[in-house]
Amino acid sequence: MEEFKKLLSEEAPFKLSDAMMDIFCASMEEVRLKRYDVLIKSGVLDNNIYVVKKGILRRAYHVGDKTVTKSFATSGSVLISWHCYFLNQPSFSMFEACCDSVVMRVSKERFDELIAISHEFARWALSIAHATLYLDEYKSSVIRGDIKERYIALIKKRPEIMRDVPLGFIASYLGITQPHLSRIRKELVAGK
Repeated sequence: MEEFKKLLSEEAPFKLSDAMMDIFCASMEEVRLKRYDVLIKSGVLDNNIYVVKKGILRRAYHVGDKTVTKSFATSGSVLISWHCYFLNQPSFSMFEACCDSVVMRVSKERFDELIAISHEFARWALSIAHATLYLDEYKSSVIRGDIKERYIALIKKRPEIMRDVPLGFIASYLGITQPHLSRIRKELVAGK
């Protein structure tokens, strides 16, 4: 649990005290997921807050018959469907396990209670929201260029994704088809 707390504390610039972190973690319950299990389904109301303890989850959405991967969450990452949490509306996105994973769940009611009773926790929750916005923009600055450059950047910046995430999810994240990704991989191996 100490490694989990360390990773969670790195999720945002504002750090919780050890005491407040212990209170927050004591509010959590464990959820185990197998690869391809969906934690939050698109079109379903789930306003819980989740923290990835182990594994990788993807946030994706549907466009017609195509699923687009928006982001990946690794150990220590906080997952929230903002549609559900703020507006009490069904989730636009789905959150799916890319490999066997463990997440910790906190109810919205408990999360909001901690915000109401602790200024420190409220500052941390705001810091998490800011970090989420920042990371969305950061992804655009790091994973850029042509497809091959974006794939190489992903290899360098997120090796755990290359190791544990199905190729179809990676292709979707890069905005290409899986056969196209396979051709790029072959070119890189061949040194082209």
